[in-house]
Amino acid sequence: MPAALIAFPVAVLVAWSVLAAGILDHPNARSSHARPTPRGGGIGVLAGVFAALLVIPVTGPAEGAALAGTVLCGGMAAGLGLLDDLLTLSERLKFAVLTTLGLALSVMAGPVTGLGIALPWIVGLAGSALWVFTVANAVNFMDGSDGLLTATLIPAALALGLLADGGTADASLALAAGLAGFAVWNAPLLRPRGRLFCGDVGSLGIAVIFAGLALHWAATAPAGSVWLAPLLILPLLGDVLLTMAARVRAGRSPFVAHRAHAYQLLIRMGKSHARIAAIWGGLSLACGALALAGAAGGAWVKFAVFAIGVAAFAIIHRVVRKMAMAAGLDVYQ
Repeated sequence: MPAALIAFPVAVLVAWSVLAAGILDHPNARSSHARPTPRGGGIGVLAGVFAALLVIPVTGPAEGAALAGTVLCGGMAAGLGLLDDLLTLSERLKFAVLTTLGLALSVMAGPVTGLGIALPWIVGLAGSALWVFTVANAVNFMDGSDGLLTATLIPAALALGLLADGGTADASLALAAGLAGFAVWNAPLLRPRGRLFCGDVGSLGIAVIFAGLALHWAATAPAGSVWLAPLLILPLLGDVLLTMAARVRAGRSPFVAHRAHAYQLLIRMGKSHARIAAIWGGLSLACGALALAGAAGGAWVKFAVFAIGVAAFAIIHRVVRKMAMAAGLDVYQ
């Protein structure tokens, strides 16, 4: 709890400083905003988490390595995002850096070597690195609507804090508090739109930090816990992966920028950013509750709640796409 009490005010103040600096995000063809808006507010979240980690006690060498790796790789991912915000880096460079960070973080925080059956270490390493890479890209892709990231990641981080223990739990709660501090400026609560965007510096750094904490928990928790980690952020992962699959089936490239995510279709149908944040926040709370319920059972129970969550979100995603098609929208572009 002391860590979270540090993370919140630091995040609020640093995000306010970024807002005052006025580094603008200019809208493009796939943006959900029409006017230049300050960005880089995710730096506040990172500052809050890093400050909180200074007071979090470490229970052993393994946890110390995991938290150190999370801080290091999260900071480097944020640096990559900052350069991309300022210079627009090539996709190949970002792919190479995120892959390298995923492998490094997996060595320090994991890797997960069991999915109900024992896996060779190298397979577990590859799968864990893929987890970090996928989470980083999914969070980055979904950072396009005011309040969306905070509405989904705060419940996810809170649930992870309840599932984990020791320093991992404290760091997860600090991440939730840092996100809440950023939400003061980003969430569309007292006005129709947020005043500050997260930016790639924030979305990539925050994503890698969450991925590292979840990875260390899954690697050290009871059997089957690995299925609960993706369940915590299913509203983000599901929208990205299901949209990509739909585009591939339609013959569209999954690597071309688009506005076909479910949340983007809802925006195009006239839904407010506040409404979308509320929907994704509710879905995230439901996923967190499922994960907490499943944690009390065995490995097959954990897999079952994961499968239930995936099936339910797939139905919701399909309903949104059908609504968009009925409204005459191109759901692949």
